[in-house]
Parts: sequence; C-alpha cells; structure tokens
Amino acid sequence: MKKNKLMKKLLAVVCCGMMLTGSLSGCGVAVSDEAKGSSTETENVQTESVQAENEQTENTESEVKQSETIVKYGTELANLDLDGTLHGQYEGQTLTIPVMSGDFEKAVSAVVPVFEQMSGAKVVIESIPGEQYTDKVQLDLNNTHRYDVVLSPIAILHGFAIAGKVEPLEEMINTYAGESYNVDDFLPGLFNTYGYYDGKLVAIPYKPDVMLLFYRKDLFEDESVKAAYQEKYGTELKVPETNEEMIQVAQFFTKSENQDSPVDYGYCAMMLKGSTRLLFFNRGGDDIDENLNPNMNNAEGVAAMNRILELQKSAPKEWVQMGWDEANQFFANGNAAMMEQWPGLWLTCQADGSAVKDKVGVAVAPGKTPTLGGWGASIATESKNKELAWKFIEFMTSRDGELLKIENTMDPCRASTYEIPEVQASSELYEALMESFNYAKTLADVDVPYISSKLCDVMESYIQQAMDGSMTPEEALEGMEKEFTTEIGNLGLED
Repeated sequence: MKKNKLMKKLLAVVCCGMMLTGSLSGCGVAVSDEAKGSSTETENVQTESVQAENEQTENTESEVKQSETIVKYGTELANLDLDGTLHGQYEGQTLTIPVMSGDFEKAVSAVVPVFEQMSGAKVVIESIPGEQYTDKVQLDLNNTHRYDVVLSPIAILHGFAIAGKVEPLEEMINTYAGESYNVDDFLPGLFNTYGYYDGKLVAIPYKPDVMLLFYRKDLFEDESVKAAYQEKYGTELKVPETNEEMIQVAQFFTKSENQDSPVDYGYCAMMLKGSTRLLFFNRGGDDIDENLNPNMNNAEGVAAMNRILELQKSAPKEWVQMGWDEANQFFANGNAAMMEQWPGLWLTCQADGSAVKDKVGVAVAPGKTPTLGGWGASIATESKNKELAWKFIEFMTSRDGELLKIENTMDPCRASTYEIPEVQASSELYEALMESFNYAKTLADVDVPYISSKLCDVMESYIQQAMDGSMTPEEALEGMEKEFTTEIGNLGLED
C-alpha cells in the first residue's frame, strides 16, 4: 500500500511532463516544495507544480488509474522506489549537490522532484559556472563541507579519492542498495576505469564520454567521389578504421593535395592548448601506466606523434587556435571531411543552419584507441547524510533512473539501456559510442592525484613544440617523460 501511495503521488508530480509530452524537463526542482503546501481542489490537472501535487483532485486520480507506471523510451519505470528501499523515510533530511551550469544542471534537476517524492527528502541544487566548478567543489571538500554528492570528471574524482575527500562505495552498495542494483550491468570499461582508484570503488559512472570520428557520409557515399578515390589509390573509399587509412583519406579530401576535393580539408580537430594530447591518445599514445610511471616515450608514442604530423598536413593551419566552439562550427560549416570530437559535436551538426545537417555519420576513432572522458558521482566524506547521498546516486544510476537523464544529453552508462530499441533509435551516436567504450583506455586528464592539470600542461607544451617543428617527436617525448618523472617523484606517493 505504501508503494502504491507513493507511486500515485509521484505520478501527480510528473504528470505535467509525462501525460502531455513524455518529458520530465517541464517540471522544476521546486515542484515538491511548492506542492507540499497545496490542498486546493482543482477541476483539471495543470502543469503548475502545486496542482500536480494535489493527489486528491478527481482528474489526477483518473490519470493515475489510467497509468500505473511512468513510461520512458517504451519502458515502464516500475522500480523507482529501488526495490522498496525508498518509501518516504528520509523526510526531514536535506542533500546539497553542486552541479555545473547547463546540461548537468538540467539533467540532475529533472530527477530531483521524483526522488524527493519517493524519498521524502529535500534536495538543494547549487548551479556553478563551468570555469569555477572544480575550484568551488574542492574548496567545499577541504573547508566548508556542505556538499553531500560530488559530480565531477573522473580524474578529478580520483584525485579527491586519494586525498580522502570522497567515500569508498562498496560498503554503501552492500548495506543500502536495492536488490536489483546491478553493477555488472555498467559497461565494463566505464565501471572499472571510472569507478576504481587505488583498489577502491570511489565513483559510479554518470556521464560517459569518448572521442568519436565524425565524417561526411554524403561525401563517402557519393559515387563520383568514390570513383575518383578508387582511381587514385586503387582501393575502395570507406570510413577509415586504421590510422594509415585515415591519413590517406584525409589527404584525398584536402585541396592542397587534391584539387578536385569537394571540401577544403580532410581533417579537423580542436587543437587549442588543452586539447592536443587528446589527438596523441587517439593516435595510440599514452601518458602513464597503472603504476603511475611515464608511458609515452616508446615506439607507440613516436608513432602517435608522427601520425599527428601527417594529419596536420590535411588540417587547417588555424586549428591550433580552435577550441570547442570554433572547431565544431568549422566542421558544421562544411569545411572538412572528418573530425574527431566528443559526442556533443552531433548537436552542432544537426542544428538549424548547419551546412552538414543530416549529412554526418559517426564511427569509432581510427586505430581504436579513443580518448576516454566522462563524469562520475561520489559521496563527500564529510557528508552528514551518507546513506541518503548513496540513495540519490543509486536512483540516478539505476536502470530506471538512467532513462530519466538521457533526454538531457546524459548518455547511458548501462549496457542494458543501450539494448532498448527506443533508446537505440533516439540517437545515431549510440552504436559507435557503445563500441568505442570497449576500446577506450586512456583518460583525457592525466590520472595522477594533485598534479593532473600540471601534467596535462606538460604534455600540451611538448606536443605543440613537435607540431611547430621546434622539436622532433623523439625530443618531445623524452622531455615529456623527464618532467613527468620529476613531478610524480616529488609527490612521494610511495612513502
């Protein structure tokens, strides 16, 4: 009976989105707070949160009878109470959660009213601009101790873990998780890389990210272009799978190499300082091994650097000044045949006014060593509500919870979610995305506690010096290795 009552209240809260548009995004974080004070009878259930909460109204009761569960992507979300472990028992408790402004804020805020209704707790969301986010979270973990749940990039969470600022999660799962919370359902590469650090489970995957190859499928499928490629190279034009294939295809689509190319450049990427190491990883290079020893000054590293230099010949000279927005718009304007980028490029390509709308395909990065990014969720060690904090993380990352975040650009982390036909059909990215997670091994940020940013800068500096010709690839890798050895050694992590 308790579960049925909660489900009726839950449906009342979200009916504004579910009954009319199938979306939670129309309900704000304040839904539960505003609704608790409402006792007014209304003739129709409006989208306003006060009316939505009033389960006594005739129309709300009628809607509840018509639908016992919420449906997302063709799936009934029948376990939002996490196997009966959420039944309003946290009333009077409050969670404070920092989120980065933008998509993260929207995604987390969308599930808050549902969680509040199921748990009885109050959730306070603090929106922080992206450029201030990590500093403010770190300041709180070190000093003010207000935050309960920590959402951050994986390498940052690992740094918090080694400093003892976030809680190990295995005991939380064993003690508080519902019976059906299955960690084996997470994509293996994600869960192992994101979750574990120094032998402890410290984070749960929340937002997956991996570099993908975006390509102009209209060009790759054009019969005249295919015939020209066949004549020039004696082989069929296809989406490249190896580094060597990509370099050759990039040359073919570059006007300085082929005057008949339908586009100016064969390849593009964001290469503003802060991003060049991503191309190094995509081409087969590495940063550190599992023992935190430098792992770039080797044959694989030299090959990766030389591949970057070859691709540079097929890229615009200004690519070293291109950040996220500039590089994405360059590709969306139709200036290049291929681009390696995070999944967010897709939205730019499909936007109104894009020259490549409905003309772009997606594949695994050639060479199959794509850079891995992404965010995870952890519990602050100083949280006063650790059990409740875990239940919120469990809720967001449960099989049902995942289906509530997808429409807000937070892609799935669970294998079973990708198997849902309606989820597969919701994005052309997902097939390549899921396959890429099987290959990705190196995180975008150097995964060394305390000095991740410094080591990233070291890599950027040496790679760019190799690109501008002031160093050979071998000299750049040797210098990189020496600085890594010194900086990591100064940490004294073995002591």
